[in-house]
Amino acid sequence: MRNGSLFPCATFSFLLLISVAASSGQATTSKSSVNRALQDPDKPPTATPTFKKAFVIDDRLSVLRRKPDLQSEVIRRVRLGRAVYVMGISKVASGGPRFYRVAVTRRTRGWIHEAAVAIKGHTGEDQRILELIETSQGTDKITLCRLLCQSFSRSTLVARSMLLLGEEAERIAESLSQRIRRRLGEVNSAAAPVRDYYLSDAGLDRYSKLGVAFDFKESTAELVYDGKAYREVIKRFPASHEAWVARERLDANAKKISGER
Repeated sequence: MRNGSLFPCATFSFLLLISVAASSGQATTSKSSVNRALQDPDKPPTATPTFKKAFVIDDRLSVLRRKPDLQSEVIRRVRLGRAVYVMGISKVASGGPRFYRVAVTRRTRGWIHEAAVAIKGHTGEDQRILELIETSQGTDKITLCRLLCQSFSRSTLVARSMLLLGEEAERIAESLSQRIRRRLGEVNSAAAPVRDYYLSDAGLDRYSKLGVAFDFKESTAELVYDGKAYREVIKRFPASHEAWVARERLDANAKKISGER
């Protein structure tokens, strides 16, 4: 009976300890919290990983690799204008380039050359994009112009980029007209008007996906850029030099369509 009489007392003492701990705001300590408590107080806590949004601006260098090395295995090539998320940066090896550790999708990660991407919010990235715009042409130029205008919309270079987009679209219209003319030959006896053939040509597809549209001038059988970028410059930057040039371009295009000289 003596040993049995101790059991209720022990139970009561255990319950009393739990009650006191609860009333003082204490809780059961997890293993992870114990580990944190035992960490060196002079050592800063582990930082939460950060992801910075960036965009591919040079597909000549946009090779995603297993390791930060030009000779490392290639995972894939990331297309121009694609958004990626920068997770870290490599150390610069002797004479070698720096690489960014990036996430392309939830499951695809690797290392990409730092010159291949522009990080949103970083000073000078808009200027880098403009320099590439001025040395490129075709769909690459249109893609970079759209990227600067949309993803770096606070840049002071947006108006310039819009104007360059419009001028490139005009150059493309002239080039496409020549190619379509050679492919079609005479279509006077065809089932649809010549205009329908020109504006349905497969060469226009890639530009349509980039938001670039064309009209058709009957008298000379040529495509004419519809001027969307020019109108956007005038709307957003009415007092700028680019807006003045854009108005001149729109007037010239209107005369082309109407047949004036």
